[in-house]
Amino acid sequence: MSFNVEVSSMDVTFLFGQLSLSSGDYIKSQSSFTDYYDGYGFFGVLTSVTTAEMYAVKLSGAAMMRVNGTPTTLPKSITLSTGWTWLPCPYQAAVDLSVGAPVFSYSSGDQFKSQSAFSEYYDGFGWFGTLNTLQPGQGYKVRVATGGSAVFSG
Repeated sequence: MSFNVEVSSMDVTFLFGQLSLSSGDYIKSQSSFTDYYDGYGFFGVLTSVTTAEMYAVKLSGAAMMRVNGTPTTLPKSITLSTGWTWLPCPYQAAVDLSVGAPVFSYSSGDQFKSQSAFSEYYDGFGWFGTLNTLQPGQGYKVRVATGGSAVFSG
């Protein structure tokens, strides 16, 4: 999942506290995590979230989460690491991957993945695969051969 709005508090307890949580539920970023414990709350290094990355969330039950706030300001600069980077969808509506992917010098073999679809970049052609649209609220993994600065243009 990812966030495409800024709220007064991006604290995990504030945002996820509206859900029915159970011990064993967790939130992970690319580099940190927090676990939920009944009677205690969240425990871990990840204490807040941002609009700059995606999160893997494991819940013991189904949940719907609505977050109201100020839309993410675009253009939004990010850094793509060599290898895999967890990306958000900063857009307020679905956008085609060919125009929604961050502006970057992609090379053949670079990949975009969602939880259930993927696309690969081909020089001279662009993105090809089952992932065609970036959806608000969803997160994506992108793999690039050479990292660098990128921009969600908006």
